[in-house]
Amino acid sequence: MKKILLLIFFILISNTIYSQSYLGTITKQVNFREGSSSDDNIISSLKPKTQIFIVSLQAENDYYNVIDIATDREGYVHKSFVKVGKLVNKSDQSVFTPNGKSSDYDSEVKIFNNTSKTLTLKMNAETYRFSPYETKNIKLTPGEYDFRASAPGVIPYIGTESLNSNQAYSWQFYITTSRR
Repeated sequence: MKKILLLIFFILISNTIYSQSYLGTITKQVNFREGSSSDDNIISSLKPKTQIFIVSLQAENDYYNVIDIATDREGYVHKSFVKVGKLVNKSDQSVFTPNGKSSDYDSEVKIFNNTSKTLTLKMNAETYRFSPYETKNIKLTPGEYDFRASAPGVIPYIGTESLNSNQAYSWQFYITTSRR
């Protein structure tokens, strides 16, 4: 019984670790690929000390799914060329503000990119792109969504949102800077 409980504990811990995101750096010049194989197309070459966002430590074929922070491009690099750094915590604050009922069963979300940068918003598996200062209305099936908002030169912002049926929401994307 103790062995089973210990096994369950390790599975839970490993799932928690692998589902978390991290900052990292490239240690040696490496091909940045569209997929998790040396057969996949090369997006670009990343130089040593390039700052990356590691989506998860769960590797596919020994490749990490990463975002090149400078360009906001998502792809894959072999994990042997990555130095894992600081954990990126998920936001525990809601970013979508409820603003009334919608006439549809689906959730309606009005998103405004209030920056001069192109915004990439990933909601579960769906990706949306917003030009600078663009507003879009999107419809989403009610439920829970893991989200990631990113832009060139900006560390991605991650969290989870729960969306209700017949509810309208709004979100204004902006960039904050911190002084060190």
